[in-house]
Amino acid sequence: QLAERFIREESAFYTPPKPDRIAEDFVFRGPTVGPLCKRDYLTTLGTFEVYKAFPDIQPNPFGFVIDPDNPRLVRFFVRNTGTNDGPFGLGNGISIPSTGREVRGATEAFSILFDSNNLVKMLTVGYVCDRFEGNTFGLGAALGLMNVVGLPIKPGPLYNFTTWLNNRVLGLPAKTVSAPEDVPAWWPHEERGAEGYY
Repeated sequence: QLAERFIREESAFYTPPKPDRIAEDFVFRGPTVGPLCKRDYLTTLGTFEVYKAFPDIQPNPFGFVIDPDNPRLVRFFVRNTGTNDGPFGLGNGISIPSTGREVRGATEAFSILFDSNNLVKMLTVGYVCDRFEGNTFGLGAALGLMNVVGLPIKPGPLYNFTTWLNNRVLGLPAKTVSAPEDVPAWWPHEERGAEGYY
């Protein structure tokens, strides 16, 4: 199955990236991150190198279904597990040293939209189903992992300010949103980052 293969082997989160599996008009979206274009998505995940910070990380995906309204959209769940045995990259040579802590993630809802060439056109992640599961403090995706390794980043006004500072002033390589002009024109939503969510 294309969706399971992508999430396990090609996404740049659980394994090194396979950019040729991602469409040029790709959009990434999560509750507090995105929209990210392909370039910013790959640069951001290349900064974190989650698969090196958690060398044994597994998404443990399950419940794959094709959306009844869109035969190219696959919805499913993940529940991350792994051990922080490597540094977690933050960019500009800064990283959080390994902690040896294990992650037991909350169940997250994901979706993948494929284009007519079976390339990934959209990836959504991090929508936590039960915030009381696991040890990621009710957070999904990279935010949940950051909290496990001791970087207490939580959505809210301080998060919004620091992400604005990074994206608009400091220009660090890891982004939470792409510049509006870099977001593919097909993406219909105006909300950026956590707007409308938190």
